[in-house]
Amino acid sequence: MGLSGVQRTQKFVKYLPDFGWTPVVLTVSPTTYYAYDATLLAELDLNRIQIVRTATQDVTKAAASVTKGSFKMQSERTRRLLSTLSQAVFIPDNKIGWKKYLMAEASRLIESDPDIKLIFSTAPPYTSHLAAIELRQKYALPTVLDFRDPWVENPSHVYFTPYHRRRHEELEEKVILAADKIIAVNRTIKELFLKKYFGRLAHSDVSIITHGYDREDFLKAKPDQRGDKKIRFVYSGVFRDDRTPKPFFLALKKILDETPSLARTIEARFIGLFPKEHQALAESLGLKDVVESRGYKSHAETINENLKADVLWATLGDVPQNDMITLGKLFEYVACGKTIFGILPEGASKQFVQEANGIVAHPKDVNEIAAKMKEIIQRWESGTLPVPSADVVDRYDRRSLTHQLAKEFENLISVD
Repeated sequence: MGLSGVQRTQKFVKYLPDFGWTPVVLTVSPTTYYAYDATLLAELDLNRIQIVRTATQDVTKAAASVTKGSFKMQSERTRRLLSTLSQAVFIPDNKIGWKKYLMAEASRLIESDPDIKLIFSTAPPYTSHLAAIELRQKYALPTVLDFRDPWVENPSHVYFTPYHRRRHEELEEKVILAADKIIAVNRTIKELFLKKYFGRLAHSDVSIITHGYDREDFLKAKPDQRGDKKIRFVYSGVFRDDRTPKPFFLALKKILDETPSLARTIEARFIGLFPKEHQALAESLGLKDVVESRGYKSHAETINENLKADVLWATLGDVPQNDMITLGKLFEYVACGKTIFGILPEGASKQFVQEANGIVAHPKDVNEIAAKMKEIIQRWESGTLPVPSADVVDRYDRRSLTHQLAKEFENLISVD
């Protein structure tokens, strides 16, 4: 599958063999999704890892049977409705139908291979963590749970009834207290867990391993040379829920209304799935000539597009629990060595952008966003755009982060 959520685990799998670990990846057979990226699979050395695929019974399989493997991304309104209905029916998520297949195949693998020393699961989907803990109880293997997002406090979660929330709380508590190690992508999530399970979860039980970027991807990158003299704002990725380009568009309209000549200077380029509703919004605001959607690209192509930007921007809405979200795209933005512009509320993502010498505005303040954009344009014109420092860039190399994970594994096993 494509999109950014895949890359963290794919890069762990790629680099774990460098540190003495042979991953056995247990996943589903190809199913329906919005986007695919075969280049990510092609990066993996299948002589050093094993990929085992199982059947599944979940809504994605049902969708695949109807759509023959792929479907277009729905409008945000439709996607949100389907997600909400799914959360009303399935606990903890709509991958629960995979669990029986996962358990059966994992049991076969563990019983047939005495060299399997540890279980690692990543979520969402949280079904993965439920299976990992059941396998731990069955085989007494040390188990590491990776939280890319919080669980109960996930800003995308909707709880229809008190029962729904209580059931998620029970499952979260079960897996966290049974795990041998918790990995969190940022300090905010770690502190959340330590506070919720005070007295039952020690500081040393939770380690932070951030998102990152793969240095090899950038060494192989071959961006085309640009011939224009415009300032290019690039957004790569998808928009969903509260992550919308609307504040950016409104601010862009404001500065163009104030200084129409800037229309010859500014370009706003979007890389990734860009629903028609966003294109229609841009056109309704008179931005058709400055907004360009390049469509979905492979990861390698996206890096090339990012490297041709002057400013890379990202956004999160100001909604509860979004302070715990660290946007994965920010780490690759840092590796590009470009100016980062965050339209972000308080929280982990804003802190990261500031650490990377970036510029930040609040998503609810169009005037502030416009003012920051004008500041960026002025600094571009004077050649003084801020960029991440070298030490920040070095800090988030995927291979080094995988080395941290390997050390966590080593601390949990007894070596003969």
